[in-house]
Amino acid sequence: MLLGVAAVVIVVVGLVLVAFFTPLMSVRTTTVEGAKGVQTGEILHAADVASGTPLLRVDTRVVAQRIAAIPSIESARVQREYPSSLLITVVERQPTARVVDGDKVHILDRTGVSYLTYATRGLPGEYAALPVFTTPNPGPSDPTTVAAMKATAGLPDDISEQVTAIDASSPVDIEFTLKGNRKVVWGDSARGDEKARTLGYLLPRKASEYNVSSPDFPAVK
Repeated sequence: MLLGVAAVVIVVVGLVLVAFFTPLMSVRTTTVEGAKGVQTGEILHAADVASGTPLLRVDTRVVAQRIAAIPSIESARVQREYPSSLLITVVERQPTARVVDGDKVHILDRTGVSYLTYATRGLPGEYAALPVFTTPNPGPSDPTTVAAMKATAGLPDDISEQVTAIDASSPVDIEFTLKGNRKVVWGDSARGDEKARTLGYLLPRKASEYNVSSPDFPAVK
């Protein structure tokens, strides 16, 4: 029995050594999934995994961190696929609003991270249509920014397409401006689906202000 156990251990150790130090189970192909705006080549360059590297010697956590350092990447996951492949799955940041700072425009994602910056005159059209966000201290560590971006990202498309500006003085004081200079008093980011549904019922009414901060008791004026 002892000889049998020893033999199994030797075989297992041998296989590990083969996998760790020889090219038999090494990286030959790398697949990238989830990339749309970011070029695959940029992701592979950031990953920096040489072809022929034994799979067991690829630190997937470190590789994922390098990829996630790309400004437009929100998160990355790297998986070994035996015998000879890596699978990289990325989630790109979704542009949610823009902050105008003098002659510069910062693009914020749904978490409040500013990941792209353009000169005002050089702003691409795809970002020029984003609502302008105004708050005292915009950023991912600011509770007001986080709440406002959460509320904005959760809007249904038919309402989101009408939003031209977002104003927030606190996490519980969020307001939207819609096309036609119509104001929406949103309140906090809670009960977003109910507020959006209530607002959808109210918008056909001609008004300058819609208050859905309490979706059970909305107001129009």
